[in-house]
Amino acid sequence: MTDRRKLPRELALPRRTLLRGLVGGAAVTLGLPLLDVMLDDGGTRHADGSPLPLRLLTWMWGNGCRLDQWVPAATGPNYTLSTELEPLAAHREKFTVLSGYRNPVAGRRGHHDGMAALFSGYPFIGLDPMGAPYASKFGGRSLDQQAVDWIDPQTMFRSLQVGVTKRHVTNQGPTLETMSHRGPDQPLGMERDPQKMFDKLFGAFTAPGGGGPKPEADPDAALRIAALDAVSRDAKRLHSRVSANDRKRLESHLDSLFTVQKQILAIPPECDLPPPPGKLDYEPDGTEPLAAINAVMARLVAVAFACDLTRVVSFMFTGPSGAQQFAMLPPSAFPEFPGAPDYSHADQHMVSHMNLPYEQLYMHRATVFCMQNLAKLLDELDAVQEGTGTLLDNSCVLAGSDVCEGWSHSENDYPILVAGRAGGRLRANVGHHRSSSGESIIDIGFACLKAVVPNPELVTEYGGDGSGYSGRTTTPCSAIFT
Repeated sequence: MTDRRKLPRELALPRRTLLRGLVGGAAVTLGLPLLDVMLDDGGTRHADGSPLPLRLLTWMWGNGCRLDQWVPAATGPNYTLSTELEPLAAHREKFTVLSGYRNPVAGRRGHHDGMAALFSGYPFIGLDPMGAPYASKFGGRSLDQQAVDWIDPQTMFRSLQVGVTKRHVTNQGPTLETMSHRGPDQPLGMERDPQKMFDKLFGAFTAPGGGGPKPEADPDAALRIAALDAVSRDAKRLHSRVSANDRKRLESHLDSLFTVQKQILAIPPECDLPPPPGKLDYEPDGTEPLAAINAVMARLVAVAFACDLTRVVSFMFTGPSGAQQFAMLPPSAFPEFPGAPDYSHADQHMVSHMNLPYEQLYMHRATVFCMQNLAKLLDELDAVQEGTGTLLDNSCVLAGSDVCEGWSHSENDYPILVAGRAGGRLRANVGHHRSSSGESIIDIGFACLKAVVPNPELVTEYGGDGSGYSGRTTTPCSAIFT
């Protein structure tokens, strides 16, 4: 049990306390995670009486699942995890599986319908495809941006848009390019480069300048480490004001940033100009390091939440109708199919349409891989203590895909789960809930929105109408929202 004994109240630290240092005469600063000395005696609110922050994170993977391998056989808290959900076993007490829900704005174009419904609640707006198979834009603000407007977070970043794979659809309009939209004509681009995301979040303690050009490495790496050393010295001075538990938390926080920097430097850098052969983001055979990039981005999101740099994140692991490749699934991974074709560097969307045993086993194992990477994100959030719980306990994570099963572009019974407790606003121990009446998936988004806003009772509707379809709802999903 966490020791909640603290120093006298006059020594309490404000939530916005920063570590400071100097590198080459330049000031560097670093935000802190939530420490016990910043909390009230019960550990449930800040020392000044304000509530702990709640966060919203939307997360997606492309091209659906295999429903027979995704939907658990039983409902309730004592269900058995399905094969595709097994990678999330460590967090089964902290997420709810929602099945049997329908898309009320479906009927025009599968991947576009799913993205718009799950991540905004609005029907999409069709665009001139200009030679592409289809094109569209969101019909309204996305869920994350609606949350931003209700929360109005006084944070460095109102929201973050994170991506992993760089192989994504770019010719079918903004609906398939990003999850985050301020409005129909305001898509927010995703950052897919871990080094650039690191710089964006922690530029305040990254000293400017750097050595000469070093194409094989980050030229500012030495200065970044020097900046961490500088704030580490300030952290040591802070030790006398905080408890033993807080000292451990400070050390863990700085260790995490050192680890992130090492991970970033291990990923092949992306050049602004077309790179020469051998300097691409990919291995020589075209392999994209999805798991490595995801691990860094997951850590960065956790640190950004912990330091209250932002409270809203959209996170696209693989894209809708995307061309992502799964190099970890060569023919040797399928001994039950001797002589099977090699799809390890094929467009996954193309494979998803082949309703044959080998191809659908490939799709199933690709979904398992995606869930392993979602588990990494949940690991990072659940590893950071905050008050009497963890970051995950104070977050709402909505995870889903753009279609149900890729081979048919099906639009009912989407694979959806909601993780975290949103500070107690989301129900605990639901397990697997299956809608018996085909409730709207937009109700799920509405529940997630109400779970993180300061005054849920003020949010009376969600979604909207357009193009002859209605996604508007006034009923948040009762299976998850308290």
